[in-house]
Amino acid sequence: MARHAEYDRDAVIAEATAVFWDRGYGKTSIGDLVSATGLQPGSLYAAFGNKKGLFVEVIDRYNRRFIARVNGLRDAPGRSIHKVEGLLRQIVDDAAAGRAERGCLTVNALLELSTHDDEIADKLRAYNAQLRKAFVWLVKDAQAEGDIHTARDANQLASFVLNNLWGLRVMCKSRPDRASLDAIVDGVLNGLRSRVA
Repeated sequence: MARHAEYDRDAVIAEATAVFWDRGYGKTSIGDLVSATGLQPGSLYAAFGNKKGLFVEVIDRYNRRFIARVNGLRDAPGRSIHKVEGLLRQIVDDAAAGRAERGCLTVNALLELSTHDDEIADKLRAYNAQLRKAFVWLVKDAQAEGDIHTARDANQLASFVLNNLWGLRVMCKSRPDRASLDAIVDGVLNGLRSRVA
């Protein structure tokens, strides 16, 4: 018998996240989601409309959490340039420990779906805009702290950081050596600290 209201929506989204992350959107079936969540097909459709509706909620939650994490760096102690470095080094640490082979869920969705699904593409562009804005504030804070030259354009530097962050996420799927990833992070930091306007 299908279950209806007696499920934990957050738990369902968490289970679905793991499936979509492991298999990708296209290779995930309703059967996979039924097995992972414990909901019957009718309950899944009633709750989320269809597979895409569930996936949209999955990427919404994933991106909200990451954006909140980056925004939260402003309130953490320490210099802003070190906060950016810490975020990038964490990606490297995850890769070195074998925790990053699935890549980034957002990047995976971008590569798989954005060229033929306008709704997903629009959502990913909006997430990127929010994330870029969070990095703009970190860059401006680092400029105020004297670690990035004030003549540099904060919006351009935020885009530079964001593009390298996504690039790191993609590279992690290919199991690169740590030295290669550390070199990328070093290059980002050198680029931020450069006095060239």
